[in-house]
Amino acid sequence: MLLPKLVFSTLATLGLAQKVLIHGNSADYCTGMYSKVDWGGPVEPFIKVELDYYAQANPDTGNATVAIVIFEYSDIDALGEYDPESGKIGYRCTSQMIDEGLCQSQDLYQFIVSDNYTFNAPVKKTILTELGTNDFSYHVTKTGYYCVAAYTPNFDDKKNEFKMIVNFHNAFGSLPASDIPMLPLYGLLSIVYAVCLGVYLFQVYLHRSELLILQKYLAGFFAFLTIENILTWSLYEARNNNIKFPMPAGIQFYIVFISMLNSFKVAFSFFLILIIALGYGVVYPKLSAKTMDKCKLVCAIQFMAMLAYTGVSYYTTTSQPTASISDASATANDGSINEDSWLMMLVTIPNILMFIVLYYVVLFNMRQTIKKLQENNQVVKLGMYRKLINLIGASVLVLFIGTVLSSVLILGDTVTASIESFWKFNTVVTYFWPSAVYFVIFLGVAIIWRPSDTSYLLAASTQIPQNEQMSDQFEQNVDLEQYGNEFEFDDLRSMDDNPFQDPDPKSTSEETEPPINPFDDPVGKAVEIGNNDDFVLDDEDDAPNTNEHIKK
Repeated sequence: MLLPKLVFSTLATLGLAQKVLIHGNSADYCTGMYSKVDWGGPVEPFIKVELDYYAQANPDTGNATVAIVIFEYSDIDALGEYDPESGKIGYRCTSQMIDEGLCQSQDLYQFIVSDNYTFNAPVKKTILTELGTNDFSYHVTKTGYYCVAAYTPNFDDKKNEFKMIVNFHNAFGSLPASDIPMLPLYGLLSIVYAVCLGVYLFQVYLHRSELLILQKYLAGFFAFLTIENILTWSLYEARNNNIKFPMPAGIQFYIVFISMLNSFKVAFSFFLILIIALGYGVVYPKLSAKTMDKCKLVCAIQFMAMLAYTGVSYYTTTSQPTASISDASATANDGSINEDSWLMMLVTIPNILMFIVLYYVVLFNMRQTIKKLQENNQVVKLGMYRKLINLIGASVLVLFIGTVLSSVLILGDTVTASIESFWKFNTVVTYFWPSAVYFVIFLGVAIIWRPSDTSYLLAASTQIPQNEQMSDQFEQNVDLEQYGNEFEFDDLRSMDDNPFQDPDPKSTSEETEPPINPFDDPVGKAVEIGNNDDFVLDDEDDAPNTNEHIKK
């Protein structure tokens, strides 16, 4: 019972590498990058910018004036100078700061970078004066969390605007560095799914005449999960090989489709565990139509809530540092972050409430089912449900331990150190780790309810009462009307394939003698068969003849 998520942690605008659009309202962007030594590929990693638009030119030069700086996030303290008059750190060199001696006149409109600082990676700044790349690039030689910040001053008291595409080009392809581990991990998980599915379907084939409806659900869902993981892996592969910006409509549709599959996976998982908790297929042959409709309705609501969550999670990003080095973007970023946070809360709270309710309903009904099995002394079925309870408890414990460990790693360092380290395993911990735990849990459920020679008979069996009191209690607990009056094809199959029917009734009837009528007179038969003489029933008719013979 998990909250598996298929949400991608970066923007949807990916192209020849991780390309992002920054502008006046969102003027800085940070992302992790690997060096070619740490994660190889055909090219050297680099960062390039391309100015697409600017609203106002500098009246003094007639050209654009868009300042830009590229740095590794651990060197953020080297940017800016403290302004005593404002009491804040100024990141841009303005005329006022030149007059105060905080920056040089040749650095007007540029970002301020301290000279008295030991840098972890080179810091590069410039002013873009025309559209295009301006022959400006930054070569990444060290793995880190790199940021690009830009701004343009206002001229003639009018708000200036610009648009710029930043190309974070990793050596391996177009995926963000935080997502690249997902490519081999999901490939490995898909292989494991496929192998386990093959083993499970082989068991289904061997016991195809003894399958329960629940086992058919599990087999079909197993196949769905395998296909869903393969498609997820293929999506990461397609994004990594994408060379277009903005992202093609086909890949965007693929992302929406995978999100829908993931939402269905979560909803149907709850549906399965809910009907199992109610005893479907093992304790009871069927559930009432009303109960099944309620289960389907609740899971349909969960599907819609999960779909909204995955969509909003994908199209919003919360991985940006809170410290902004552009005054122009600080205000805008504060507003956008708040809007994103409210939107995330709007879709997250219903999901949390749904999960709490479903967890409670599942555990409550499972306790009721276990109690009934204990009362009827059904030891085998009781053992199955106890294994399921232990499996669910273990999954919650594993997820809790993973969350605590990741929190300790993050909170144990400074904010800068946490950002520096967390981006490498953020996506793995947030998205792949729950998916891996989910696989283990589902595999455990499939093994507990696996097809076997006795599974069909076990489902059809009930506990024989040990005494008269238990017999009365058993009759009170059994209510055949709760199963409904539905008649399914499996019932027909069960009638045709009666496990108690003699395999060859014709041969048996030929060898067995016809039953003897208890009212037939065996003595009379013997007389009738053995007497060939005439037999006169009335002896009195012969009496005169006898007397005459005596007289003679």
